[in-house]
Amino acid sequence: MASIQLTNRLTATDKIIIPPLGSIDTTTRAKDYILEVELVNQPISIDLFKNDVGSSYDPYVQVFQVFKGSRGANVADRGILVAQDDDSGGSLNSKIAPGVGDLPRNTAPPLTSQPGVDYVVRVTSPQTLTSLPEPFTLQVSTPSGTVALKDPATGAPLDTQGNIIGGGFGDPLTGNLPVRRFFDKQAGGHFYTTDPSEKNDRLNNPSRYQSEGDEFIAPANGNAKVQRFFNTGSGTYFFTNKPTDIQFIRDNLPQFRAEGEVFNSYNTAVSGAIPVYRFTNLARERENPQNITHFFTASQADRLAVQARSDFRDEGVAFYALPPA
Repeated sequence: MASIQLTNRLTATDKIIIPPLGSIDTTTRAKDYILEVELVNQPISIDLFKNDVGSSYDPYVQVFQVFKGSRGANVADRGILVAQDDDSGGSLNSKIAPGVGDLPRNTAPPLTSQPGVDYVVRVTSPQTLTSLPEPFTLQVSTPSGTVALKDPATGAPLDTQGNIIGGGFGDPLTGNLPVRRFFDKQAGGHFYTTDPSEKNDRLNNPSRYQSEGDEFIAPANGNAKVQRFFNTGSGTYFFTNKPTDIQFIRDNLPQFRAEGEVFNSYNTAVSGAIPVYRFTNLARERENPQNITHFFTASQADRLAVQARSDFRDEGVAFYALPPA
């Protein structure tokens, strides 16, 4: 028997989807993996377990069939849903195997490898997650040949923790990770991320996103996690590690949707750290008061250039990070 297993967790930076069993006005998180099966006509068994027995997380697994060699952070959206399961016949975990699985419940034929196709295995939850992160274990097996789980955006193989082998990406809140800056030509604002899937998504869409390089390094030992908010009015993002900012947004700015913790930072100028400055784009707000848009930079040259402009308001230091390599 060929088998592969990895342990990972759903986080606030994972893909946002409509829950498989939820309503269309709710969202949940999902993590996708490319599944490659060496031999055809092999029954495929997939087990998804939650690792924290005390958590409320209800594992849900979906499988999409895609053309062989398909890649991209949203590759599952181009596929066909061929199997899914919520409770593996009554337990709190999920299982797809001959005689087990939904599509509809207990009537789907066994999931069997086909020529010319790969699969996307999606780990998610049937309804909105009440807490994050949520750890899980995913196991895939076939009777013969080999199976592999790979990163959907790059096709790179993954280790037993779900990290790209040799890539050093890992969890967005682990390690000293470069924060890439992108300019969104459509929304008219900047986006900052350590997440490899989000980076690849934007690098593969140059007509909309312009990569502006690594702005700073998110520190592994940072003492304050940066929260990300999406402005549904302008299509731009806001980043902060300040509890007062977070509370103010929750109380006064309903157009901002919380997207969770995205990278680490320092809240004081510790040794070796550099300030990341924040500016408000006043021109966007004059267009529409809902278009609250910010620019962040760790570059002194950028800071001086923006300070010289009358259409930006200097709001001082947003947080501290490490200098880019």
